[in-house]
Amino acid sequence: MKQPAFSARSHITAGSALAALLAATAANAASSDDAMEARLRALEAQIAKLRPLEAEVAKLRRQSREAKEQAQHATGVARTAAEASGAAAKQQSSTPLMPPVFVSFKNGLFVETADKAYNFKIGGRMQFDGGGITQPLNGWSDQAGVRQVRLEIEGKAAKYWFYKLQYDFAGSQYGTPFNAPVQGGIRDFYLGLQHPILSLPFTKDPAFIHIGSYFEPFSLEFTTSSRFRDFIERAMAVETIAPSRHLGAAIGAYGDNWSAKGGVFTTSFEDLNTNPSTAVSVPYFIPAKTGWASTGGGQYFEFTGRATYAPILTEHDLLHVGVSGRYHQPNSATGLSDDRVLRVGNRIRSEAYILNQGLLGTPDLSCGSIILPVWSSASSAHCVNNVESFGVELSAAHGPFSLQAEYLGQQVNRNTTNIALARLAGAFAPGGGSQYFSGFYVYGQWYLTGEERAAAYDVTNKIGANFNQIKIKHPLSEGGFGALGVAARYSEVNLNSGPYSGSGLYNMLAYTTLIAPNPAATSYIANAGVVGGRQQNATLGINWYPDNGFHFQFNWTHVLQASAPLNDYALFSSGVPTRQGAYFNGAHPDLFEARAQVYW
Repeated sequence: MKQPAFSARSHITAGSALAALLAATAANAASSDDAMEARLRALEAQIAKLRPLEAEVAKLRRQSREAKEQAQHATGVARTAAEASGAAAKQQSSTPLMPPVFVSFKNGLFVETADKAYNFKIGGRMQFDGGGITQPLNGWSDQAGVRQVRLEIEGKAAKYWFYKLQYDFAGSQYGTPFNAPVQGGIRDFYLGLQHPILSLPFTKDPAFIHIGSYFEPFSLEFTTSSRFRDFIERAMAVETIAPSRHLGAAIGAYGDNWSAKGGVFTTSFEDLNTNPSTAVSVPYFIPAKTGWASTGGGQYFEFTGRATYAPILTEHDLLHVGVSGRYHQPNSATGLSDDRVLRVGNRIRSEAYILNQGLLGTPDLSCGSIILPVWSSASSAHCVNNVESFGVELSAAHGPFSLQAEYLGQQVNRNTTNIALARLAGAFAPGGGSQYFSGFYVYGQWYLTGEERAAAYDVTNKIGANFNQIKIKHPLSEGGFGALGVAARYSEVNLNSGPYSGSGLYNMLAYTTLIAPNPAATSYIANAGVVGGRQQNATLGINWYPDNGFHFQFNWTHVLQASAPLNDYALFSSGVPTRQGAYFNGAHPDLFEARAQVYW
């Protein structure tokens, strides 16, 4: 009967255990749900952090894809260009491409390669002159015209070669006899070489060789460009004796403060006749033609040189000295082709060319090509053996004030035998075996606006040491007034030489003989000197450079003394030179001249 009691207790125990298990299970389930929730929240937080990263990754992938596409496109373009370039190179040539160039439009068109081996400049100038005179004498009372219209190309090639071509479209030059045009419009026309093989131990740069048409190395003022001259016209003595441009070959060199150049020269594009005529007298014992021949035989040649030194040369101060020399051999040339040497001073126009007043000029010192008697051993009466010229020059500057002066002389050595034979043939041949002519000038200038001429001095100029464009302190284009200077000059030239020179008696006897031969006057004429005249001028000038490339000038010239008894302008009639205009002595005209100039 004990067994039922046991079973009841067992059921109670099992139920308690089951209840406890269910309670534990429920507790464990609740705890697991909380942990799961926490984990889910943590995962959601991490996902929220990853979303911006996913966007950035997507952006980077897109950019990488675009860059790849662009690179593929560029590669294709480059490949296409390379293929096209290769095809073009095969069709054209295998010459390498030129390096980049530098281009400037400042004062002309200038182009230069990056390695400076090649360059060229296109430039030019235009000059417009006008003026009037109180006593025209044999000139014009007033006149306006174009003095120069020039176009030029200059540059450098293959590093060591230099060149220039300059052409004047104005067509004629005031100052030539009876305004005859010069031969064509060519002015500067040359090439040169400045190579290291020509280097000298005492030079700044290698020496250079200069071939073509250009200013002979003679005189400071004559070789100064008209763009930068302090007066509209050169001084009379310079125009009379300096040789201007000629065809020739020269060698030159320069250092820090010196320059030297010398060469041999012949005919000029500015001569009235560049080629001697064949109309000359025939050799000895062959029947001769009769009359006057304009030129004849071989053309002239000359040796010319100039040396300069500047013992003081700074940005503000300058002292320059120089010397020039020239030997001229006329050969068979006469005063019609070689007029600037053999008819001394005939192109001088009282330092105002636009007004064309010419008071000076010697007869043809060569006697012309007079046909001599058939018994003469000389084929024609070329009376000049040679001509020797020289010049000394000085220029000084201190701040805005500057001075300049030159003295020039010319010795004409003649053949007295041919002079006598020419007289027998009826030629007008005054003077003896030696004539000397000379002249000088001196001037000062002051820049009211403070510009300094010393800073414009240049010894590297291929023509010789000279002056370039001054540095304008306050250009008009920048709100300033430009550079303004005032200048004053005294100049003189004397073309009288020998006994009776310049005398009224000689003038009277000479023209009496020409018009109606007077045997009583023959001895006087045979022993008289050459009378080319004498003139002294004083000039006041104003220079205004508003900007680089523009130059305005005004000159007032007063003739202090003028004595021109021959006034020979090379008009020939029946074999004798005929005088043009009346005899002038004691006239004191005032000449006014203005110039407007642009250059680039």
